[in-house]
Amino acid sequence: MPRKAPSQVRSDLPRPPSRWDSRAVIPGISGKALADIARVERYRYAPGAAWHALRHWRRLVYERGPWVMYPSFVSDYPCCDPPWIGEHRQILEEFLAVLPRRARRELRAVLAPLDARFLARTLNDPYAAPGDPWWRRRLETP
Repeated sequence: MPRKAPSQVRSDLPRPPSRWDSRAVIPGISGKALADIARVERYRYAPGAAWHALRHWRRLVYERGPWVMYPSFVSDYPCCDPPWIGEHRQILEEFLAVLPRRARRELRAVLAPLDARFLARTLNDPYAAPGDPWWRRRLETP
């Protein structure tokens, strides 16, 4: 019976999570706050969930194109499309709700310029439901 090559054996071994997935560092947040975020991720989300959500929110806010943008909330194919970026903002809001006060303040300081830019680049929807979060009460189409 032929043996597996050593490279094949190594490729079959489970890989440790990369630094991009598990312990992603959010710039502007202290080590203690990152430890608090990692603790929340361990019990409620996957490792690196806050970093991924922040990265997607930043990508939407700094998206190229005309200054006024119209985010899309509705998906024609919800099974196949990635979630709308607003879902990532919802994840960040849930982190803000459960983090200790100091970590919450640091994460809010990182989010504040992004949120301000999103508000500046989008238009208020006067017909939006009042119970929706503020990032969903923006116009979807011109």
